[in-house]
Amino acid sequence: MDAKARNCLLQHREALEKDIKTSYIMDHMISDGFLTILEEEKVRNEPTQQQRAAMLIKMILKKDNGSYISFYNALLHEGYKDLAALLHDGIPVVSSSSGKDSVSGITSYVRTVLCEGGVPQRPVVFVARKKLVNAIQQKLSKLNGEPGWVTIYGMAGCGKSVLAAEAVRDHSLLKHCFPGGVHWVSVGKQDKSGLLMKLQNLCTRLDQDESFSQRLPLNIEEAKDRLRILMLRKHPSSLLILDDIWDPWVLKAFDNQCQILLTTRDKSVTDSVMGPKYVIPVESSLGKEKGLEILSLFVNMKKADLPEQAHSIIKECKVVERCHWAILTDLLHKWNQS
Repeated sequence: MDAKARNCLLQHREALEKDIKTSYIMDHMISDGFLTILEEEKVRNEPTQQQRAAMLIKMILKKDNGSYISFYNALLHEGYKDLAALLHDGIPVVSSSSGKDSVSGITSYVRTVLCEGGVPQRPVVFVARKKLVNAIQQKLSKLNGEPGWVTIYGMAGCGKSVLAAEAVRDHSLLKHCFPGGVHWVSVGKQDKSGLLMKLQNLCTRLDQDESFSQRLPLNIEEAKDRLRILMLRKHPSSLLILDDIWDPWVLKAFDNQCQILLTTRDKSVTDSVMGPKYVIPVESSLGKEKGLEILSLFVNMKKADLPEQAHSIIKECKVVERCHWAILTDLLHKWNQS
């Protein structure tokens, strides 16, 4: 971890340990691939909330820049805007003479925009799907600054969220189509109280200087109106990304004449909203070759050097791009049994 990021975390360690609840924070970091299930269990075993927070921060201090960014994004996602603000100045920006990250080829501008917008980082094991990413980017460019919907749909675990994040990991697209930035919201299946909390958190993120209101919206309709005003006046030309939409009534709460990219298992969720609509279907399986590629990356071997058992492992586990730790653990277990 960069010295600046580490010092910032150490400086505000006491405030973080005092206030954060680790459960949802760890869910985000596990999803990003920066915390393991075993580490989560170690944190959960601590007897008090403050001790759990202290253990988590101790772990993060031993990790890399990506962990710092993942932790920062998790704080924003869960409504800890004041604590996230404390860490903002320490956000690592990796750049070189070309302005690009030497590993990923991503410019520092893109890294900053996506970090501030809460966009998840690439999984630990990542396989490119250029054709689908290009298709999503083409649909996004068709919005052309006007309100509209781009929907990525497919079965659970087919990599929709990874594709959505990868599509906006592009300097030209952000600069020319969404100069106002991007804002990622992990929605999921919600009841009315859960949706209100998501909307409140989003409004808080979009109004960090509290120039529009010093109190949270009290109901969904008020939150919808607040979001509309914030997007229009403070964040024009930006993209709102809604990850994992389950119900049409939930989507209606975000129907505010915005440019929206969403992921869902059911493409009909947009039937209830107005405006131009574009859809990108994602197949439920990556196929044998992509599965072998994922496995080879995870075990750090060339695909050609994988043993014969790898083919049966891929077939049985139905490997997908998301590569949650549970899937990878299952892979290794079956590998050891082979």
